[in-house]
Amino acid sequence: MKVTLATVAQWLGQPVPAGAEHVWLAGVAFDSREVKPKDLFVAVPGEKTDGHLFVGEAATRGAAAALVSRRVDASVPQLVVPDTVAALQSLAGQVRRTAGFRVAAVTGSVGKTTTKSFLAALLARRFRVAQTQGSRNSQLGLPAEMCNLSGDVDWFVAEAGMSRKGELCRLGEVLRPQALLYTRIAPVHLEFFPSVEAIAEAKAELIPFLDPEGVLVVNASDPYQESFASRFCGRTIRYGLPEKSDVWVEKVTSRGLLGSNLVLRGPHGPWAVELPLPGLHQVENFLAAACLGLALGVPREELALAARELRPQPHRGEVHTLPSGALLVDDSYNASPVAVARMLELLAQTPGHRVAVLGEMLELGEKAADFHREIGVTARSVCHRLVAVGGENARVLAEAYGPGGTWVASVEEAKSLLQNGLAEGDVVLVKGSRGIGLDRLVSALVAGRC
Repeated sequence: MKVTLATVAQWLGQPVPAGAEHVWLAGVAFDSREVKPKDLFVAVPGEKTDGHLFVGEAATRGAAAALVSRRVDASVPQLVVPDTVAALQSLAGQVRRTAGFRVAAVTGSVGKTTTKSFLAALLARRFRVAQTQGSRNSQLGLPAEMCNLSGDVDWFVAEAGMSRKGELCRLGEVLRPQALLYTRIAPVHLEFFPSVEAIAEAKAELIPFLDPEGVLVVNASDPYQESFASRFCGRTIRYGLPEKSDVWVEKVTSRGLLGSNLVLRGPHGPWAVELPLPGLHQVENFLAAACLGLALGVPREELALAARELRPQPHRGEVHTLPSGALLVDDSYNASPVAVARMLELLAQTPGHRVAVLGEMLELGEKAADFHREIGVTARSVCHRLVAVGGENARVLAEAYGPGGTWVASVEEAKSLLQNGLAEGDVVLVKGSRGIGLDRLVSALVAGRC
């Protein structure tokens, strides 16, 4: 983004501040600690603090102007709007309309961030590609990412997330994608939805914003996506279900923690892929990305070459060798019942003394205890030892596991429990909801502080 503050004011339908035509903006930031020179600082009221309190700090870091909902005492030009979040989304939409790049949006319940990164890597074999960083997929993060794009991009691969109804509708207004890919829909955010069917309806909010000349990619093995194709008048392609999809996996040979060898089937017959990431969930993530990559013109030979260079995102299946010689699989970024079950499947395929450290799965609503109980029963047949970390539902998980299962309320207790308790030959899976903070346990284990 390279525009004047005067242009931004006109885009947002606001009075142009004096001298705004001479104030050039290079990007946006809504965290004062991340402000770069010539950024537009967006002051966002939050639950714990208010961005208006940090306008002065943003100015000292080089912000050229601030987007505010009330004037503050700071020596920086201020554009006053009724709602700074809505204004940021509107600004991103204008950037989208005036820029020349195309958008490939990725959404779903599980695997969004990984599939987004896979797709960006595959498209980069033929195009100039940018992607949302990390998991900046929210009402704030995604519009900010779009505003911060440079001009030399062919495809912007954007992860679109939501936790409540209506959020993807607002992001759809910003994205207006030429390609829309769905990962699997699963029971996450049930705290805010009555059922998985309701989650699927909320995920479908993006479809009306898809370019009619674009392409919709759905998971044919996911029953919650069965109606999606009928909601789009353009081209729909499917992945996942043998013989009923455009691309599917014909054969998987697991190499345990080293990944898998695949044979994929598609419009031009079978082809082999070496995927250096462990787990069937990563196979599905890659299959989804490959399906859209093919549709957008990347030859399958290029897809296979790109696959060999793929690496997991931080805390999403990273493999570490601990000072004790034990092997640790760090999947601590987040958790849902489906994702935990898949990682337990992976653990079951790995030789050694298997240990699972599972954090409580948050935002599961009224069925939370049932989901934790089911995971505990599954873990019982997979691992030799289980440590459950968190509140009451973590205790339910440990009890369902039975003898050999231990419940602790905090990461600090887990550190004490595992201190000197891991040895060469152990394989440790660490997974839980982000709010539990198991990434701190991983850091301690890798550094040898446990």
